[in-house]
Amino acid sequence: MSFIHFSTWDYPEADRVEASRDIYAAISRIDLDIPKREALDINTRIRLLPGVSIAFVESSRLTATRGKAQLADADDSISLMLNPGGPGGWEFDQRHFRNMVCPVGAGCVGFQDFPGRIGFHGQRTRFLSVGFSRDMLAPLVANLDRAARNKLAPSEPLRLLTRQALALTRRSDELPHAEAARMSRQLLDMTTLALGGTPDASSRALTRSLGALRLRAIKADLRVHAWRGDLSLGWVARRHGVSPSYVRALFDREGSSFTDHLLELRLRRVFERLCHPNSGSHLNSGKSDERSITDIAYAAGFNNLSWFYRAFKRRFGMTPSDVRERRMAEEEE
Repeated sequence: MSFIHFSTWDYPEADRVEASRDIYAAISRIDLDIPKREALDINTRIRLLPGVSIAFVESSRLTATRGKAQLADADDSISLMLNPGGPGGWEFDQRHFRNMVCPVGAGCVGFQDFPGRIGFHGQRTRFLSVGFSRDMLAPLVANLDRAARNKLAPSEPLRLLTRQALALTRRSDELPHAEAARMSRQLLDMTTLALGGTPDASSRALTRSLGALRLRAIKADLRVHAWRGDLSLGWVARRHGVSPSYVRALFDREGSSFTDHLLELRLRRVFERLCHPNSGSHLNSGKSDERSITDIAYAAGFNNLSWFYRAFKRRFGMTPSDVRERRMAEEEE
């Protein structure tokens, strides 16, 4: 099983505390201290990859403790504990840390074979853990003990690691072996860079994974902002702290280009709107929200209509009017 989901809402209210304690004792070897007379609300999504475990937790107030009893059969894995943001917060005690609070985007290193405590406060605290076997991670880090003594400040590797880990916990499907192995390598590489890798390990991480994860982050950004008519290569490069030529090279490596990718996103947006005019509409009257093709094109980010029409027909083999007429004919059947 590569994906585990646990929610207190899957249990009757009277059974939620006992079920949570039993499940967390079995999976994470921790004991939960839950405030009395407070409603318990936990939602946990765990993704297991080769040598890597990811846990994303949203929880009401509680304290999770690993003491001597839980250490009896604990492994020696190493975890990055990260704050992905949210209304609540958490603090961590272990070895070098006492009541350490991690701001959004920051994190710290935890060891499964040491006692420790995490206190969740707030009604909806979010916590992300990415764990690695010690044999997998420790040889890649230049000075693991020094890295573990300090809070991990926000950085690009940490941001890319967090983004990738969260995306994997949102998926519940079984990953093909090759994809799971690739995800493990990328998470390991970003962790190596975040902790300060050996020269060889850092060089390998930069070559093998950093570019791929940067490109994934850029593509995710483009999906959100493709509608902007002023979006440019330079604008995207500045947002991601790299040069325009570097962004161009990332797309070149996969046999594409920044311009072609952005064009495809915008054309797909127009096509989907023509096929499904009410998709994403705030109108709930049941009436068709038929905007003009010009309005749809401008809203998708195009600012040259003649070029848009040529590109659309070249991509789909029909004009925007043809697509709309075909959809209307199908609706009348």
